[in-house]
Amino acid sequence: MSLSPPDFAEDVDEPLTSRARVLFVAGIGPLILGYAAVAGLLALVISVATKTDIATLSVLSAAMPSWLAAYQTPLSLDGHALGALPLLPTLLVMLLVGRAVTNAADRLDLESPRDVVPIIATVMATHAVTGVVLAGVTGTATIPAGLLVPAGVAGLAAVIGLARRGYFDEVLDRCDELVVHGLRAGLMGLVTMVGLGAALFLLGLSTSFSTAASLFAPGFGDGLGMFLMSVAYLPNAVVGGVSFIAGPGVTIGQLNVAPLHFTGGPLPSVPILAALPEGGGPWWPILFLLPMAAGALVGWVLRDASEDPIARLRAVGTAAVVVAGGCVLLGVGAGGRLADGVFDPLSVHPWSTGLAMLLWIALPAATVTWWAGPRLVLAPGRGLLDDAVEAEAVPEDEIEGETGEDEDTSQAELEDEEPTEQDEDEPSPGDDDGDEPDLPEEIQK
Repeated sequence: MSLSPPDFAEDVDEPLTSRARVLFVAGIGPLILGYAAVAGLLALVISVATKTDIATLSVLSAAMPSWLAAYQTPLSLDGHALGALPLLPTLLVMLLVGRAVTNAADRLDLESPRDVVPIIATVMATHAVTGVVLAGVTGTATIPAGLLVPAGVAGLAAVIGLARRGYFDEVLDRCDELVVHGLRAGLMGLVTMVGLGAALFLLGLSTSFSTAASLFAPGFGDGLGMFLMSVAYLPNAVVGGVSFIAGPGVTIGQLNVAPLHFTGGPLPSVPILAALPEGGGPWWPILFLLPMAAGALVGWVLRDASEDPIARLRAVGTAAVVVAGGCVLLGVGAGGRLADGVFDPLSVHPWSTGLAMLLWIALPAATVTWWAGPRLVLAPGRGLLDDAVEAEAVPEDEIEGETGEDEDTSQAELEDEEPTEQDEDEPSPGDDDGDEPDLPEEIQK
């Protein structure tokens, strides 16, 4: 027999059911919306380009590898590897996942980082299962890639979305304060480098705008497809600009463009590639001042992180690692294989770019934060020589005064110890002074 009220079990099950529903929506929602967006865009491009009616089943079937491509899963189309996938769909998918995760965390009134772990795990699990199913059905990706890559992208998007809403502030509060300052300065430096890469790309595109316009197909449908593809690869071009500024440059097949060397080669007829130069320039090494300026900016931000210059260097190291890691991550997503043709591979040299950015940020930032920030003022140490000099500097009057006081004190103590006159006058019991002792009268008679 239960002693609880009749509705107690229902009250307990209701929060569990509501929590499961919220987690289910957070995991499945981005998958459905993302797949629908990919299928709709694909149907629009195909219908406009071919000007024919297409079957819904064909669009849904073609959207499966496109969904995998949106999560940067390397594909294999007719035996040809395709890994240089557009970054813009990936960024949009990450925004979608981050928004779904933060909404779920707000609905569940979560506060600590431990509470949001089930949401991240749910999102990663659902994306991993979906990636494996689509990779197995289409045969366009390997099972490990379909399992790990979508799960990793979804997990990264969830962590970034929750961090932006402050769900990991408790973790940051437990970290070293200098590490937190370095993390924030590193994110600022990474955003600065992305902005510099975008500015360089826009400069190159503006100088060859006529060439880019001539690469569009004359028909509206083909031109729209070329425009959408160029927009989808726009973040890749920005990352290429970052790699060019850092030094390693961009490689497309035989073409190699870097500030210190240039090797020509054929290029695909894509308008966005018109931003690449046709030949090397002797002034290109001047562009190295841009990453140095980004490093100086990081050092200026960290100049007041601590009063100890050596401690500030720890924050500089953290910032440099953040910038280098972000460039490596972006570089891995921006490049890849291009179907084993003359344009293969497309690479922005992510590891070389990361190492170069580590140096470009660390060295200028350390110099600026060392000299621009405050310094500790240490008291000089004392030694035996200092004590001897100080002893010689004592005035003789003080020494004589102290000596006189000591002599007076000793003389007073000696006088206290000498016997008094009264003590000397009093005879001792055994002394005989010559007088007869007083006798009784009877004896005297």
